[in-house]
Amino acid sequence: MHDGCETNCALMRIDTMRRKALRRLMIKIWNLPMTNAELALCSKLGRSVRYVILAMALTWPGLSMAQIGIDAARFTDPTNRYPHNVLGDLQGFGGLEVTLASGMRLKLTLPLERVFEDIAPRLWDIDGDGLPEVVAVESDQRLGARLTAWTVTETAGLTLRAAGDFIGTRFRWLAPIGLADFTGQGHQQIAYVAMPHLVRQLVLVELQGARFVPVARLDGVSNHRIGQNFITSALHDCPSGPVILLPSGDWKRIVRVTFENGQLQATDDGPFRNRDLQTAAGACAS
Repeated sequence: MHDGCETNCALMRIDTMRRKALRRLMIKIWNLPMTNAELALCSKLGRSVRYVILAMALTWPGLSMAQIGIDAARFTDPTNRYPHNVLGDLQGFGGLEVTLASGMRLKLTLPLERVFEDIAPRLWDIDGDGLPEVVAVESDQRLGARLTAWTVTETAGLTLRAAGDFIGTRFRWLAPIGLADFTGQGHQQIAYVAMPHLVRQLVLVELQGARFVPVARLDGVSNHRIGQNFITSALHDCPSGPVILLPSGDWKRIVRVTFENGQLQATDDGPFRNRDLQTAAGACAS
């Protein structure tokens, strides 16, 4: 899915910058300030412990630039080749660029039949390894939208980490909401509204291998109107668990959604007045 030259160049940059970045990291460790107790210990052990750390960092076979993490991401190459225009004046994008903690940038270019159709890339840790992936909506000329996550590896550069199924029809879209452990079982799920203008279905998907698999659904809600370049929904981290606030399917009411007894539960939370659901008072009230 990448342009060959861009991929090869990216891998070469990873290879040449790897030791430089790790060396800078280990110099910081080498020069860390020490407490009196640590100084007393080192007077007996010398600096051997730090030498060991330094040697491990420079020779550890599995250590790569990817493990330092993605600091930022942005879409590139705006294009009209997928004329859905569901996001109004916000075009589709043909590329994705990430900035690593080292400052190095990597770019991915989608094939001509695909675009990123989203308001912005999101840095979410989908697999719980402590490092964020880039989550974005990707759309296909024939198959419509799907949810995707992208990562950086030493061998493949910027590459696909996981994806859900395409909706299956051209000009059909989905609008992401957030990432949380909705089920309370120690696994993160992503919430999005599938086809917020037509089907209006809230979906929870969970990472299984390299796929996003649906685990729960709820009908009758939306979070986007055609032509808007923003998404109207919010995820709140409440003491009792994650809470989603979003409009009802007819945009007249606010719906409060939680996960209880193995399924998504919806309750009415009053009239819908504006799009600012992130600061809604009483979001965590039971």
